[in-house]
Amino acid sequence: MLRFLACLLFLFLGSGIDTFAASCASFTGSTMDVGGFPKAKWRADYPTAAGTPTMPWKGIDFRTEPARYMEAVLSTARSSFSRSGTALVGTGAEEWWASLWLDYTTNGREPLMGLTKERGPDPGDLSPTSSGGFQVWAVGFYNAPGATVLGQVFANPCVPSLPQSLNFPEGTVSVKFLFTDADPGEVAYLVGAPSYEAIIDAAGTGDMNPPPSVESRQKRTVRLLQVDISVKDADAAATGWIFGTFGWIGPTTGDGLFDNLKPVSLQWGNDPDIYDQAITQSWINPDLHMKMYGWGQRLTLGFNGRANGPADNIRSSCLSCHAAARTPRSSLGILGFTFNMANIGDPAKVKQHVDVWFNNIKSGSLFRPDEPAVSALDYSLQVEAAIYRMCRACRLGDLPGDTPPVCIAARFYTPPQCSPGIMPLDAAGNVLREQMQSDPPPRQ
Repeated sequence: MLRFLACLLFLFLGSGIDTFAASCASFTGSTMDVGGFPKAKWRADYPTAAGTPTMPWKGIDFRTEPARYMEAVLSTARSSFSRSGTALVGTGAEEWWASLWLDYTTNGREPLMGLTKERGPDPGDLSPTSSGGFQVWAVGFYNAPGATVLGQVFANPCVPSLPQSLNFPEGTVSVKFLFTDADPGEVAYLVGAPSYEAIIDAAGTGDMNPPPSVESRQKRTVRLLQVDISVKDADAAATGWIFGTFGWIGPTTGDGLFDNLKPVSLQWGNDPDIYDQAITQSWINPDLHMKMYGWGQRLTLGFNGRANGPADNIRSSCLSCHAAARTPRSSLGILGFTFNMANIGDPAKVKQHVDVWFNNIKSGSLFRPDEPAVSALDYSLQVEAAIYRMCRACRLGDLPGDTPPVCIAARFYTPPQCSPGIMPLDAAGNVLREQMQSDPPPRQ
């Protein structure tokens, strides 16, 4: 009865990630609750059917017209998101939906825009003069076809369920906005970029380990750095997915959210067995050489010339990162952090890295099949992060009650009951979430 009433309350309140706790009333650890700030209202009322999606990119050859293909995909989001004062907002009826359960752990959603903390750029990643300690925060969405899959996973938000393999339908698109606190004085193309307010970690903390506590976050300015897209497209036979990145390139030519976005890269395959820069399954915008890549610390965007964005790890690529999506995550992680870029000239070490991370994994297939998994997640790091964080909440007592079966199956937490109230507190009674420093950042 309690769960039934909670579901009615959710329907009455309406959609948005700030209301999903009404569907899981016992969850008390949302990072969006810290500080009492107003909360972003992104949609979580997932559709049960998407109808026939509009796909303006169909008929455009992404290999020969990559920029045109990317713009056609982005056009489906242009009318749904805009600037309102100092926040990224939707229309209230935007046909884009966010994942549940990313509002947990030290990387969890901040309230004003629902951003999660992602990997911090290394010195020299963003520009030849960019220093370390900067942060990147992001929020990602699925269109209606993709959101129907989220609706199946989160049909019961307190007890998500996963099939052996997810399968997003043709026409699924995700769009992800990435923001940074990087200094425009060090990153020239950020001069004039759309700026917003977000409740994030203190300046200079970057990927500090252990990370700052959620309670110590501050209201600070972030700027739009890049916009990522991904498309389930059967024409990309190697993987079934196409990933792309736009970058905000100043100086300013307009004051809109999407003004000044330039196509940076597009990828439809990982170029397996390619150990040099003879890449054929990525396109990199040559006009951005020495603007977003090309200097000593960042000769290429992705590994050995593969597609990536400025915020992303040079050791990886757009597709290779998301191809690792699975529950539980592989023991290798998702990014291949262990490769030392000083060894880029060592053929044996390059081959070893490529052979592990740059395979063309098709939908329904599993990254590292030698490691048991509950589910292959069809390139969805949002779902991977959501399940991990929900199980973490169970383990640490922020989600009391019966342990969700997926947590037991993934061996995240196997006792039949979630742990009640074991979260450590400081002298003032604040939850010490920094003890979770080993948690992987959520990727979207």
